Amino acid sequence: MGMAKLNVWISAMDDPCGVDDRTWYVTIYDCDGNVLQWCGKRYVVLPARCGHLEVEVPPGCYYIKAVWSFTVLGGIYHVNHFTDAAIVTACCEQTTCVKLFNPTVHRCGTIVVRAIRNLIQQKLVKPELARQHEEALYAALAHVPKPIKGFELDHLDEIERLVREQEDKPGNTPGTKA
Repeated sequence: MGMAKLNVWISAMDDPCGVDDRTWYVTIYDCDGNVLQWCGKRYVVLPARCGHLEVEVPPGCYYIKAVWSFTVLGGIYHVNHFTDAAIVTACCEQTTCVKLFNPTVHRCGTIVVRAIRNLIQQKLVKPELARQHEEALYAALAHVPKPIKGFELDHLDEIERLVREQEDKPGNTPGTKA
């Protein structure tokens, strides 16, 4: 039984098939959400120069994500950009490729606004408070360029429409599967 090898790639901004050319910092977590520790090594903020990291790990299932440009202030890591996460199974004596998607801040902000709207619908937050946050986020996003390629945002309305149609089917309770 041998080690597994992970090839972690980070997509270019607004280009899921491209590879970013900056240095990212990859952290590999175990299935309990702890930073992977093995044989005296912690797999935390590993530099991925030019958007790529090749690393040997013990065989297992891992949760992986990356950040760029972090600083430590008062013992707290402050980062200005995160990738989406990936879950990967690394097998003995095999190389597994993982691509981490580098989303735009516009997509992240749009998802937060949609989550706020959902909380209002569920009556989990007061509408006036939630609307203030929603308006502030939209005001901030107004100063950020939208993604050039629409794939990051274009599907969100379609997903919402399909979920509503599913919930509206006779005999279906909102929030449950048909």
